[in-house]
Amino acid sequence: MAKSKIVITSAIAVGFVGVTYVILKYKIRSRKAEDILKNLDINIVTTKAQCDEVVNEIRRRSTLHQAIGFDCEWVTENGNRQPIALLQLSTFDGFCGLFRLNLLKEVPMSLKELLEDKNIYKVGVAPVDDAKYLIQDYSIYVKSTLDVRHIVELTGHAAGGLAALANTYLGIVLDKNWRIRCSDWAAEELTERQIHYAATDAYVAIKIFVDIINTYNRDFWFFRWSRNSDRHWGKIHGLCSRYADVGYKVKNIKGSHKENKKSKEKTITKKYSHSPRSRPLYHNCFMEAPDGEVLCTCDTKKAKWYLDNKLATLIKDDPLTIRLAFEPAGRSVGEVGRYYTLVKENKCVVCGAMDSYIRKNVVPREYRKYFPDVMKEHSCHDVVLLCRACHQRSNMLDRGVRTSLAIQCDAPIAELGVRFIEDPAAKKLRSAARALLYEGKKNKLPEQRVKELEKIVLAHYPQEDAVTDDILQEAANIDYKHEKTDYESHGSKVVNYYIENESLLRLEEIWREHFLKSMSPMYMPELWSVKHNEERLRVRFNEGRMTDKEVMLTGL
Repeated sequence: MAKSKIVITSAIAVGFVGVTYVILKYKIRSRKAEDILKNLDINIVTTKAQCDEVVNEIRRRSTLHQAIGFDCEWVTENGNRQPIALLQLSTFDGFCGLFRLNLLKEVPMSLKELLEDKNIYKVGVAPVDDAKYLIQDYSIYVKSTLDVRHIVELTGHAAGGLAALANTYLGIVLDKNWRIRCSDWAAEELTERQIHYAATDAYVAIKIFVDIINTYNRDFWFFRWSRNSDRHWGKIHGLCSRYADVGYKVKNIKGSHKENKKSKEKTITKKYSHSPRSRPLYHNCFMEAPDGEVLCTCDTKKAKWYLDNKLATLIKDDPLTIRLAFEPAGRSVGEVGRYYTLVKENKCVVCGAMDSYIRKNVVPREYRKYFPDVMKEHSCHDVVLLCRACHQRSNMLDRGVRTSLAIQCDAPIAELGVRFIEDPAAKKLRSAARALLYEGKKNKLPEQRVKELEKIVLAHYPQEDAVTDDILQEAANIDYKHEKTDYESHGSKVVNYYIENESLLRLEEIWREHFLKSMSPMYMPELWSVKHNEERLRVRFNEGRMTDKEVMLTGL
């Protein structure tokens, strides 16, 4: 009996300690959630001198973790992305650099070298995309981008967007209002809210990364922690190199992180370039005319925009229904109009899978982008949802139609020699510079070969006496392919051919018929039609809302 009492007492004591620990941990976390963003050291960079100073400090502070938070912001005008205006970098201790690239005359070498340093991970959500834009806009070849969602998976948690991860791991609610996200990042002066938003995104990314790595390397004994031990950071490359510059959900990684680097490089492959949607495509909110007639369904964001701008009033919350405060340009007419009023399901239209889906443009964008505006309107009819497997199969089957159109319209699909001209001398220079830059420094090249390569480089820099790192960096990034001045894209030539010889409506129908025949979809939206645009445009024409030029271009 005495023994039983001791056991019960011990169990209660352990339970009490556990509960106390959870409560204390929650309180500490809540306090940190309130204070964690107040201690950021934010540095706005607009000159080369400031840039060099901030970059040096970032390098110094990132020595232990060998990683920095990374994000970019830009302006979109009329649907077109403008060059990146703001680059955000942050260290784990809250030192943030906001580099205003639009105000710098050129990207300072110190910043370029930091971004191209493969030994420092640039951590964020979808950093591969930002890196791609930096190449396009500033010829900066960012190395060792790391999507933090790869690391999240190591802990067995589901990966979401940055806001969801910040809330889960840090107890922080990020400001993700669309007004700040879509604000003018190229303005002469950034607002306090913009500065805080930009710095926070970069800081939260590195904060989550470090916390997860520490957790992953923690000893799993009861109340025994290895958080104060930094030994595991010396092995960070063994854990993270497999994910460097690999887009999230597009990798095929085999084996464990204990494999040697050579083995990892062989097993990492880009499996598929499209990631499933994390949010539904169809929100099925309703928009009404002033007299209560249903005009169409729309997404939540669009409905709230009308409400925020006092252009509509709220009728009910579930389903979200708004009523316009003005008479719309047109109303739903006939079957073609009723299509836009129907509720649509978020599932693969081919097999019915509902766990994940990807947008599929039945009429590919490479053609539609050259259509007249009157045919681009209501293009949602030709956007359907497919699961990953069906999406991949559909894209493969599309190649046959593209090839047929290329032959019919004398519109070669872009290849080297069709779109671009190679400059052999520039290609040879770039190859030599890269060999010296990446292999020469490792002493992997014979001395004689180094001299031969240096001779090739100096032949293009006759004013220089010796090969320097700056010369090699410049030569290694030289563009040796040039677009032909008379080049016309495949899509543009096909569209022009159909305008002159058949009709754009027929080109649309070819792609819709192909999709139905090749994929045999079982769950297409009700009233989806091969001749949808022709029927829609005839209604518009009968209402006198089409010009003669629009009629001619569409082939109506």
